[in-house]
Amino acid sequence: MNTDELAAELEKHEAICAERWKTVFNQLEGIEGRSAKRFDGVESSITRIETILISVAGTIIVGGAGVVYTMMSMHP
Repeated sequence: MNTDELAAELEKHEAICAERWKTVFNQLEGIEGRSAKRFDGVESSITRIETILISVAGTIIVGGAGVVYTMMSMHP
């Protein structure tokens, strides 16, 4: 194999690798776009869950305080 053949093979290899990397980067951009949409949905779900948990905790505290008040008022 002489230098001209080697140079031709190297150019061919570089062209193939460039096309592969272009495909990889395009796929990566698509994945980033889909994951951004998915994570935006997760943020709103977490906010909803936090609201529910705070509401439940408040209800338990108020209910517990009511039970304590009732027990204290029943026993003078």
